[in-house]
Amino acid sequence: MHVARGGLLVAGAGAFAALALTAPGRLGALRVCGVRLHAVLDVVVALALAAAPALRSVRPDATGIVVVEVAAVGWIRLSTLTRYRRPQPAAPVAVPTSGRGATAPRAGGATAPRAGGATAPRAGVATVPAALASGARGAGRAAARLHRRWRNAQDGGR
Repeated sequence: MHVARGGLLVAGAGAFAALALTAPGRLGALRVCGVRLHAVLDVVVALALAAAPALRSVRPDATGIVVVEVAAVGWIRLSTLTRYRRPQPAAPVAVPTSGRGATAPRAGGATAPRAGGATAPRAGVATVPAALASGARGAGRAAARLHRRWRNAQDGGR
């Protein structure tokens, strides 16, 4: 689709891309401003884009105006549905020190498996963010499956 005088569309796309790249949270690449200021900028940029076709110098044709207005309304709707909070660091989890059966200390120094294989952080155990631990755990499981398949293939499927 061709839009005559589509500079406003390009400027709006650039503004929305800049807002997306500077968003707080996991998907934002840069942290330029705080969460509250970013929420205000989301609405201000969308309102400015919605009002821009009123200026003759940047007004696109009818199709372009429809696209600009739909994009502005969509961005305002997105910003009203977004929960703006300060990003919180991932909660650390304990990394099991041995194979499948994670253990917990018992009275007298003995250890017993915990229900569900969960471990509680304790002295001397390294903690890592939950996302890293689950990713490493998944990679380890995938490597074990691959190793078992390779070993079965070497043994002739016995």
